Amino acid sequence: AVRTRSVRGAGAGTGRRSGRACAAAEGEDASASWGAEPWDEEKNGPDPIGDDVLLSIVRSELSDEQVNKLVWNALGYRCKVELDAETLTAVEVWTPDEVFPNWANTYPTPPDVLGVTRKYDPKIDAPVKAACAALTRSVPEEHKQGIKTTLTPLGWKGFKMDGLTPNMTRRAQAANWLLFYRRELR
Repeated sequence: AVRTRSVRGAGAGTGRRSGRACAAAEGEDASASWGAEPWDEEKNGPDPIGDDVLLSIVRSELSDEQVNKLVWNALGYRCKVELDAETLTAVEVWTPDEVFPNWANTYPTPPDVLGVTRKYDPKIDAPVKAACAALTRSVPEEHKQGIKTTLTPLGWKGFKMDGLTPNMTRRAQAANWLLFYRRELR
């Protein structure tokens, strides 16, 4: 079944204010009010995008492929394993079954948002850069510092400019988008 969320990019522009924005407008503690239901570990098992996973993303403890798959799943792409008739091997096939409509128009197949090749030549990297930028643009302003405020208590100190790579930056952006998704859209 296709979700009928009307969004700009991947989550923004729904026409409704986020839980945090509504809480702030009503004078409540905005950080305590998110739009999505909390994850029920008893019912669903460990949260696939819990704080420990987000910390693993920014610390580069998860592979680029694993991070891409977490983002793709949150965007609504669904993975099916099919048999390749020529090689008789199992192949993952990602389909846009539940992808946000505007995102699916731009990205009918799931884009690499990190740059798994780690080749930053503009010809190779331009689509990756564009996909990551689109993901980042879709995060509302009140969620822009989410990863920092969430992971600092867990010991993450952020990145230093010295030695910063595009992959590290994109990992933080992907983790922040996943946090926004977890709080507001899931």
